[in-house]
Amino acid sequence: MTVAEVADKIKLKLHQQFNANEIRQITLLLLRHFWQISETEFYIEKQKKLNEQFDTSFLQSLNLLQQHTPIQYVISTAEFYGLKFSVDENVLIPRPETEELVNWIITENKGIKTIIDIGTGSGCIAVALAKNMKHTKMYALDISEKAIKKAEQNAENNDVCIDFFCNDILSENDFTQIKFDCIASNPPYVCESEKAKMKQNVLNFEPHSALFVPDSDALKFYRAIADFAILHLADKGKIYVEINENLAEETQNLFKQKGFGYTELKKDLNNKNRMLKIKFTD
Repeated sequence: MTVAEVADKIKLKLHQQFNANEIRQITLLLLRHFWQISETEFYIEKQKKLNEQFDTSFLQSLNLLQQHTPIQYVISTAEFYGLKFSVDENVLIPRPETEELVNWIITENKGIKTIIDIGTGSGCIAVALAKNMKHTKMYALDISEKAIKKAEQNAENNDVCIDFFCNDILSENDFTQIKFDCIASNPPYVCESEKAKMKQNVLNFEPHSALFVPDSDALKFYRAIADFAILHLADKGKIYVEINENLAEETQNLFKQKGFGYTELKKDLNNKNRMLKIKFTD
């Protein structure tokens, strides 16, 4: 097949599931994954012949995409903050909004000594921070052993050193004596009642335990993070969390009720309240 023929086959197979822009992005990802074809080559070398050794795997990928499997799981790779991450069904696919949280942390915390990422999943937050804050000791925590293994793989692939803990933040707040200058987290925060608004590629494939919380206790992970911080946040330390935009005020109030004197909401690029910074005092 040529580059043009691959692009035509993708469009023919996927036009019912995806819009034109999504198909273009999928095309670029598949061409790069299977044949190392760059975006520039895609546009200027349409008739370039491609090695046939990947034809079967390529067609299998199209079948998976037709079944709404996320492209990142199909190619086992996701990009985040300029880095590549290995992903599978045991970890969430990193989101662009979380890149904004990482950027906020990096910008405001030059020279700090320690950070812990709670609910690390693929390790995207911890790895990106470690890569960009080379003099800061990085720790990361997750309840899932499979997620920890994937995060360890991503740390190794991106040449960073991170200490990982396999613990349940909801029940084990006193597993370490370390005081952290910064606590970061993108915990589960999507209410069960919000499932109806979500796409099949999320609902059917990404781990629900890393996404959803019961409506009756939607802030349980933030409560656990606050309790952990009371024990393990340094006096002048900061907490940065991604939040449910519909529960921004409630999340702020939870931390205030736990004794934290300063909270600051931050909007994402879509002008939604998606990030929160917390400190003991201003």
